[in-house]
Amino acid sequence: MNKIAEQVADDTFQTFLGVPHCADVAKAEADIAIMGISCATPYLEAEAYGLANLAGPKALRKAAERLGTMHDRFDWDTGTHLLQDSNGRVVDIGDLSVNFYEAAKNRTVIKEAVELLAQKRTTVLALGGEDSIPIPMLQGLGSYEDVTVLQIDAHMDWRDSYLGETWGLSSGMRRASEMPFVKDIIQVGTRGPSSGGDIEVRDARAWGSQIFTGEDLFDKGVQPVIDAIRAETNLHINFDLDGLDPAIMPAVWVPAPGGLGFWPAMKLIRGVAAKANIASVAFVEYVEARDPSGMAATTAVRMITAFITEILRNRTKHR
Repeated sequence: MNKIAEQVADDTFQTFLGVPHCADVAKAEADIAIMGISCATPYLEAEAYGLANLAGPKALRKAAERLGTMHDRFDWDTGTHLLQDSNGRVVDIGDLSVNFYEAAKNRTVIKEAVELLAQKRTTVLALGGEDSIPIPMLQGLGSYEDVTVLQIDAHMDWRDSYLGETWGLSSGMRRASEMPFVKDIIQVGTRGPSSGGDIEVRDARAWGSQIFTGEDLFDKGVQPVIDAIRAETNLHINFDLDGLDPAIMPAVWVPAPGGLGFWPAMKLIRGVAAKANIASVAFVEYVEARDPSGMAATTAVRMITAFITEILRNRTKHR
């Protein structure tokens, strides 16, 4: 078995939505490859946060089990059948072999897996997991040469370092800005006390990051965000679940009032998928311990399913 994608190898492994299982990244031939990634570079001095996110991939797969039996059902949220015509076009790689205390190795494993899939122009959809995962995911997208980062997040993540770590979740957009193939950064839902101060805000604006605050979204909706994306660019979408309003997504570590509601988020997914090629999506910061009813996981799964549907719907157009 390919060590890049080592996961549970017995009959208990349940793929996301019941799609086919492909254990070897190198052999994946699909439009979309789903993979679980629990961590990359967690802050060891803030261990509780990172540990809280480790159950994310398993919990999101569990929440998708029921939908896995409904591939023939009409999905009113997307206007088509659930996973219509997905025959082999979507596979689940399993969970990448990462370890909470081996950050450098984790980054290599994630980057190499994404690189293999990016070279085939397979969209990578990551189930997370803590929010440093997108950094090595982005590093793996270099073969696209022109990448736009769309960050949905309550926090701006422009710190150069935090707790002595430069690859952690507070530095995601700063590290993205240093990658030569990242041409645009669009940040959506920023609100409340940010993960940074005047220096970070100044540097983000000086680089050219386009920031749409939570209040901007309330006043004008998501269409200005869609309009800001260059047509046919290659998108990496960093979907931090605290970018959603805690009324529908309480299961995060740092909830902040005023985020995206369900329908604005779905309209954003639909709009960006129609306008640009989605190269990768990272769903991060789901905290199972804060979701006793399971409703937050169900909400996340509906959005992941919408991404899958819209990517497949628009795939031919963006080739």
